[in-house]
Amino acid sequence: MTLGVLIASVGLAGCEASKSSNPLSPTVAGPIPGVDISAPKMLEPSPGTKIPSANQPVTLLVENAWSNGVRPLTYSFDIATDSAFANRVFTRDGIAQGDAGRTSLRLADALASGHTYFWRARAQDGANTGPYSTAAAFDVFTPIVLAVPGLVSPAPNSILLSLRPTFIVGNSARSGPVGAISYLIDLADSDAFTNKVATWTAAETPNQTTLTSPVDLVSGKVYYWRVRAYDPTATGPFSATQGFQVVAVTPPTATPVPTPSGPNAGDAINLNLATIHNSPGDVASWPVTTTLTRLDLMPSGAHVEFNKQSAWPEVTPPGWLGGLQYTLWIVLNINGQLHASGCIEYWRGLYENGGPVNQYAQNWYFDAIRWGVMTGHQPAVGEQVGFFVTSGDARNNGPNSVRERSNIVVVSFPSSGGRSFTF
Repeated sequence: MTLGVLIASVGLAGCEASKSSNPLSPTVAGPIPGVDISAPKMLEPSPGTKIPSANQPVTLLVENAWSNGVRPLTYSFDIATDSAFANRVFTRDGIAQGDAGRTSLRLADALASGHTYFWRARAQDGANTGPYSTAAAFDVFTPIVLAVPGLVSPAPNSILLSLRPTFIVGNSARSGPVGAISYLIDLADSDAFTNKVATWTAAETPNQTTLTSPVDLVSGKVYYWRVRAYDPTATGPFSATQGFQVVAVTPPTATPVPTPSGPNAGDAINLNLATIHNSPGDVASWPVTTTLTRLDLMPSGAHVEFNKQSAWPEVTPPGWLGGLQYTLWIVLNINGQLHASGCIEYWRGLYENGGPVNQYAQNWYFDAIRWGVMTGHQPAVGEQVGFFVTSGDARNNGPNSVRERSNIVVVSFPSSGGRSFTF
């Protein structure tokens, strides 16, 4: 070997030795003695964070690790469903260190909702690897959303006969992992709800939820109500506010009607002594052209028979598609004064109408503006009550082609089981 070759060989060997000892070389064998790398500090998600499923993908953020080495740091991130990281759902390494002392990684995909996740991070320089940070847990959940419930009853601006009204709520739509739902009902004396009269809760029942006031409300007073749904972990928004009024309910009495008959010999009551409500006020003077022969006051409705039943012509009230033939009137003695109104309408061929015998007040005399003291007066069992029929539509002073009526009979009002009377 010549001297030149020897020098060249020695020079090459020296260059290779210098390259392999460079700490920045990507091929340097590690770990490099004396190099320490700290664990990064976990920032976000912090321990116990709850992340709505809609706020995904998750972003992981750490405070950069410290190193006394000269090699640049990269980071690896792990996410698992257990604290031992045996069940990893995400792993990524080689993440370049970020500026301003922090490094972040935004996941590409959303994590499954309804789970607790654990995450950790560590730094490495290609030759040395730092320790894992202490794992932090966070939850991904589907938020519970409770919609505004519907207000079914009392209806807006309604007038109620009962001092203990029943509140009917249309159940809220919902999404997410809801628990047992209940409804909070607020009752106030103004729509501002600055002075709440009562607050009640009712457990949800299928489709609609109902609650009857456990206390008497004040007669004649206007109330406002609103509702919201809630479960053990979430509360929905309040509904709109609706107002209603409760009116005085006349206690039923069994005071006998006056015994003197009217000008017509077949009348058991003198209609000239009665106050007429929401019906033709001159009915007492109408010719009596027919006689009642049967009256059934039953749970299924009121049925009446008279000997001119097929003779009276039908009339068509405004807004009706068909005709009405006659109207059944009720005469009540309230605190010693007679009151009468035509309420139950019949068309030709209709056998019975009016609903259950024990619900006449709520079905027919429910508006104090139209029926005054008759409003809410449900006859007591045994109370003496008058009945007669008139031609045409007597309710709301409806149309009549002839102005005729039957005689007036008085019966002892039956119980809810009903009773038939013949004359």
